[in-house]
Amino acid sequence: MNLFEISIFFVGLFAIGLVFFHYANAEVWIPDNEFGGYFDSNGVYTVIGAVKNTQNVSIVPTITINIKDNEKIISNSYTLSIVDTLKDIPFKIKIPQIESKNAILEKPDVNFVLAKHNSTNIQVIYGSTLVKHADGHTSGVIINNDTVSAYGVKVYAVIYGKDGKFLDTGKNVETITEMKPGEKREFTMYPDPLLASKVSYYSCFALGEDPTLTISVEKGGKRVDFTYLTAAYLDAAKFDDSQNSLSITARNPWPQTSYVNFMIPIQNDNQKFSVYLDGKSAAALQSKDPDGYWHVAFNLPPQSTSSVLISGFVEQGQSLLSAGNFRNYLLVIIPAIAVIVSIIIWKKKTD
Repeated sequence: MNLFEISIFFVGLFAIGLVFFHYANAEVWIPDNEFGGYFDSNGVYTVIGAVKNTQNVSIVPTITINIKDNEKIISNSYTLSIVDTLKDIPFKIKIPQIESKNAILEKPDVNFVLAKHNSTNIQVIYGSTLVKHADGHTSGVIINNDTVSAYGVKVYAVIYGKDGKFLDTGKNVETITEMKPGEKREFTMYPDPLLASKVSYYSCFALGEDPTLTISVEKGGKRVDFTYLTAAYLDAAKFDDSQNSLSITARNPWPQTSYVNFMIPIQNDNQKFSVYLDGKSAAALQSKDPDGYWHVAFNLPPQSTSSVLISGFVEQGQSLLSAGNFRNYLLVIIPAIAVIVSIIIWKKKTD
């Protein structure tokens, strides 16, 4: 092997080494200086952070948060939105079951799967429309540059304090159910009121969807987890087996109307849910998805604390008849009886 061939060989090894160095150090992680927890203005334990993606492909991350609360360990996993390559996704998660003021937030675990496509091409418009206001909140405009509509859009950002350190994360308080191609929408986001006076600037804006949250109750002597989406805070959940209803305390600290979207496993196709806020009937939208869940969505007034009651549940394994669907039962059984009687009469005539 001559000198030229040797040089080519080592140059090739160096290039391969660079490639493998890139892949070996390409990570998905939450920096220690962008992760933390605090009790918010409502006394709810809040975990904040930002997942960074240095892979060369888009991913869907799942974070596992572990908290030592006195003698017990509380562990919850949350799947976030798609994160494009070299992008971040901030998150803010409420964990109301934390009780101790001395709770210890442990280092989070981050796993991910490769996304089948990039995130929706929605962008924050930078410039004069992106404003940080004197009370610490920010407002701006987003635009859908994609060729298809986007649904359930949320805007996230990392909030930095006046010392330049990671302070909080924010997400817009508006409900954006759909954005058509080329459409622009205004958004606003707020820090927790306890931190408002410390806000310096917002950064790392990202678009995505809310992580689904869970709330646990005892139903029929068993623990049942209900999944929901909201910009508000829910706690004090209790299920009344005698009334087949779920009661919750919902706190909306924002100056805009906020929403709650409960996902309830379908037990029969004729369930009808009703929602009450502070004892008064509230408007609610009910729909079902292909995964076998009812969606029960309703609004919460601005800067409010509401006692919420959701009725219309049925017991597991309860029949349509006992669930009150007697009319449906008759529509099936009466024609069947008529057919049987007709056959008996015909048989007697032919004998």
